[in-house]
Amino acid sequence: MKTKSIAIALTFAAITSSVMSLPASAQQFTLRAAHYFKADHPWNKGLLYFAQKVDEDSKGRIKIDIFNGGILGSEAQTLQFVKDGSLDLVISDPSAGSPFAKELDFFALPFLFRSYAHWQAALDGAPGKTYAKLIEDKTGLKILAYWGGSSRNVLSTKKPINSIEDLKGFRLRLISSPLKVNAWKAVGTIPTPIAFMETYLAMKSGVVDGMENESVAVREMKFYEPAPFIARTEHEFTVRPLFISKKTFDKLPEDLQQIVLKAAQEATPVERKAEADATVAAESEMQEKLNVKFNNIDKEPFKVATKPVIAEFANSMGLTDLLASIDAVK
Repeated sequence: MKTKSIAIALTFAAITSSVMSLPASAQQFTLRAAHYFKADHPWNKGLLYFAQKVDEDSKGRIKIDIFNGGILGSEAQTLQFVKDGSLDLVISDPSAGSPFAKELDFFALPFLFRSYAHWQAALDGAPGKTYAKLIEDKTGLKILAYWGGSSRNVLSTKKPINSIEDLKGFRLRLISSPLKVNAWKAVGTIPTPIAFMETYLAMKSGVVDGMENESVAVREMKFYEPAPFIARTEHEFTVRPLFISKKTFDKLPEDLQQIVLKAAQEATPVERKAEADATVAAESEMQEKLNVKFNNIDKEPFKVATKPVIAEFANSMGLTDLLASIDAVK
């Protein structure tokens, strides 16, 4: 795996962004953007719109090539490449970069946002700007925009989860994240780290009692087949930043920097709407055609149980003020 990563990095180094030896007003740039999902995914739709706007507004001086489906590497690999400057842009779960910056795990905190409206107001306001500066200063990853917004819920294989009591001793599939493990331990589950692609079989065979995920992924991966009960815990509204390498951004003339920033903001409502529409479509199909049962659940006991985990993480990372500023957003 290490050899493969080095090979990919060397390949990037061999095809770095092309800059012609011309006056600044005529320089041309070809940037590479990557993400993990298919061409019909909302992230790809957002990136296509972003690339089109950049091309139009720069009058062809910036071209963006999009590599979807994880062909340039995993989320962890591509985030590392953007950090190093050997890849230009990526949209990703920021937690994939937590090995080199624990602060990138921040948005994996459960119940950080009260609602989608609160998520949007916090990310588009002062807390989002504060976090973006912190990440840029620490990692060289510049956040152009915050995409995502899908809610994550708990799936179960045997029966509906109607209260927090139903999760006592529940074997919950999670990614291997100490933060998430601690949070779900506090709820009373038995966190069971399992690779994403092995999750379907783990639920079908009874190795775990369920998982947590967002509806678009549940529909696409057919997780509803072994786990047809979905409790609307909405414990996480996903934050999926559009990152650009600061090294790449700083190479652009100032007028092109402004074009990139403007295009990212204009692409943001496009991606967010595509993601919201995809969620509605996935949930409608699962309920109406695939016999999936959704139920509401009281979230307050979950918030009480996980509050100490959130406070401890924020304190250890020096992010207590950021957490408070998000809570203060109306």
